[in-house]
Amino acid sequence: MLDSIDQSIADVVAPVEWHVNSGYPLYCAKAYNKWMLYPPPYQGGYATPWLWVDGKERGYDPNSWPNYVTNEKGVPSTVSITHTGTTYDSMVHVGTLKVECYNSGADTVKAALQFAITEDSIHYLGPNGDSIHNHVCRDYLPDEHGTSLTIAPAATDTVSVTFVIFPIWARQRVKFVVYVQNMQQQGDSSEPCYQGISGSLADFTGIQEPTRFSTGDIRVQVGPNPCRSGCEFNLSGVAAPGARIALYTPDGRLVSNVRSVGSRAIWNRNGAARGIYLYRVTSGTAAVEGKLVVTD
Repeated sequence: MLDSIDQSIADVVAPVEWHVNSGYPLYCAKAYNKWMLYPPPYQGGYATPWLWVDGKERGYDPNSWPNYVTNEKGVPSTVSITHTGTTYDSMVHVGTLKVECYNSGADTVKAALQFAITEDSIHYLGPNGDSIHNHVCRDYLPDEHGTSLTIAPAATDTVSVTFVIFPIWARQRVKFVVYVQNMQQQGDSSEPCYQGISGSLADFTGIQEPTRFSTGDIRVQVGPNPCRSGCEFNLSGVAAPGARIALYTPDGRLVSNVRSVGSRAIWNRNGAARGIYLYRVTSGTAAVEGKLVVTD
């Protein structure tokens, strides 16, 4: 059922499947510990299968799960996550993930960044007859509690987490699932999730926060990104000369306008707050959009 849900709305769902029986090869102790952080939902105890959607328990009936997921994906969030870079040394199998979380709301967000590593297409004949398992949790980093963060209104918090990819995992089928979760149990016994991102190991380590885009007759490269004092836009293509570059906050407020001189344009920070900005480069009918991260 998780596969079916993931395939139908893959752009908004990032499943993490917990195997909680220590006698099975798919068992992960941190996944079990994560399970235990939720209040027992079944007559004072725990049972499988059981679904949590954005930190809310949704029962043991797989036929009802799609509706819960569909309803939850329409709930707006004030928190956004931007992947700002991941390094990975394939010789020692160690890397560092870095993301920046932005709070567009009016209230301070106190939560934890959860970082789960999953693996797809694992062959194992389980007691229920399933022989292929996807979204299997291999690790929570640094542990099931995640990394604490506090995000003031209109501010960001950057988190870096070190990870290890064990050789027995099929690296080409490894995925990262990163999400921000309120670890304070709510009145309805939920621990709500605000926002998340996911992708394959190759997506995170091979493609950092995009700095090059191509649309129509204009191409743009931005660096450095993230930046501190400012950045440079390098333009190419027949539509590049005289391009206009507009920067916006995530809620759509225009921050500044810059015109290119020849094939380049310089944006100076000039007091702009740290955080995530959206840029749009236009020239004639060509347009290119991307994200710029500003740090202190």
